[in-house]
Amino acid sequence: KCSDDESVCPTEKNKKDIQQLGLWAEGVAGEFNLDVLGFYFETLDSATAPVVSDSSLLPLWTFDGENDHDIKLTNDPVMGGVSDSSYNVTGNAVDWTGSCKVVPSLSAPGFCNLESKKNFDKFPDATGSTHLTLLVKSDTPDYQGFKVSFAANTLNPQFKSFKADFFINDDTPVDEETGYFKVSVPFTSFSNNWSSYTGEPIVKCSDDESVCPTEKNKKDIQQLGLWAEGVAGEFNLDVLGFYFETLDSATAPVVSDSSLLPLWTFDGENDHDIKLTNDPVMGGVSDSSYNVTGNAVDWTGSCKVVPSLSAPGFCNLESKKNFDKFPDATGSTHLTLLVKSDTPDYQGFKVSFAANTLNPQFKSFKADFFINDDTPVDEETGYFKVSVPFTSFSNNWSSYTGEPIVKCSDDES
Repeated sequence: KCSDDESVCPTEKNKKDIQQLGLWAEGVAGEFNLDVLGFYFETLDSATAPVVSDSSLLPLWTFDGENDHDIKLTNDPVMGGVSDSSYNVTGNAVDWTGSCKVVPSLSAPGFCNLESKKNFDKFPDATGSTHLTLLVKSDTPDYQGFKVSFAANTLNPQFKSFKADFFINDDTPVDEETGYFKVSVPFTSFSNNWSSYTGEPIVKCSDDESVCPTEKNKKDIQQLGLWAEGVAGEFNLDVLGFYFETLDSATAPVVSDSSLLPLWTFDGENDHDIKLTNDPVMGGVSDSSYNVTGNAVDWTGSCKVVPSLSAPGFCNLESKKNFDKFPDATGSTHLTLLVKSDTPDYQGFKVSFAANTLNPQFKSFKADFFINDDTPVDEETGYFKVSVPFTSFSNNWSSYTGEPIVKCSDDES
């Protein structure tokens, strides 16, 4: 990743000489949809993070002596796992740091888990609430393996807890009172049918309500936990507490922003022909199609497992010419998308741009992006505003998964 190696980061010259732009559904099997108004660039700083002041947070587990519970730590206990982590309680917060490592016998990442010690403890009644919310800080916001869990009404809290992914990004709002990021996870994102190898849902709540938390489950929470799971890497979380709250769609951050400068739009002003690529080799079976409707492109498809690889393939929508000309984005900090999606839970979305390369297919700069409850809405268009820092891009990524081999944050070359 760019955060690990500067040699893989975009330079100012790369931002000036963008030659191709693209979107990917890659490395994650599943149906996907994106309605794209356009690609833009902008300059943001940390002061632009949404700030919220919220007295609606009701505590489940805090570390200030008011709602306290003993802590239990579990680091890859079986199969020769080598992941490790430790924690310290400092002031009113828990600082948890570790490394999720590949289990040699499985050739796949293991897990670290911090949770309340008792399997059958008692927590406040969260009946009627819509979100389980964390107040957190992190030295590793790019780490993609964070999960939160709660067990309720089960004799097997280890494997029948409800679990959901969460992410920390530029769109995550900051709690005004504490200065911590406010990560609100909808209860409808949790499932109690998840893989013991990756922590990812086998069946999603959105697909089968039998795996969703019920009001009784929210009433009878017996254990709470955090996970670094299924993604190898260093991680850190500074946790102020677990809370519950009731939100509705009106609470999504709304932004009004005239600082967006277009790179590629579909209104005839900054237009380019489109090229579609669906798993072209190795017997891939992923498929997608698009329609240009009004000023937007609607892209829909299914990323499927390539039989010969036993791993998900990809679909790619991009500007048709390998050596096209786009506006100069020198000095900007973010590549921004205005999008809507019928599949916001899909975790394989990526955005790419090529610059100063004779091999745009494999040497483009690529970064993940996600759409969640914290993603702000553009006031003028009603589309989600997904701002991806240029420091999140890397041009050294796996052709099998699209994930960075070297991060820009680790090596800016």
